Amino acid sequence: MAARGCDGRGQVTRSELGTVQGGSISPLLANIYLHYAFDLWVEQWRRRHAKSDVIIVRYADDWVAGFQFQDDAERFERAVAQRLKANSG
Repeated sequence: MAARGCDGRGQVTRSELGTVQGGSISPLLANIYLHYAFDLWVEQWRRRHAKSDVIIVRYADDWVAGFQFQDDAERFERAVAQRLKANSG
C-alpha cells in the first residue's frame, strides 16, 4: 500500500515509502517500536533508579506515569525527556 500526502501547494502526492497514516499497520509498527524504545527502557530505569513504587501505563503512543515519591517523578521526567530527545532524530 502506498503512502499518500499533500505537498505545500495542496497537491496530493503518492509515495511507495512509509505507511499510510491511520492505516492498520501504523499502530502495529508504533507498538513494536515503542516496546523496544520506551517500554523496555522504562523497566530498566525503574530497576536502576527508582527508590519507590512506579507505575507506567501505555496505550499506543500515550502513557501515564505514577510515582510514590516526587523525587522519583522528577528524575524520571528528566530521564524520559533526554531519552525521547535522543531518539527523535
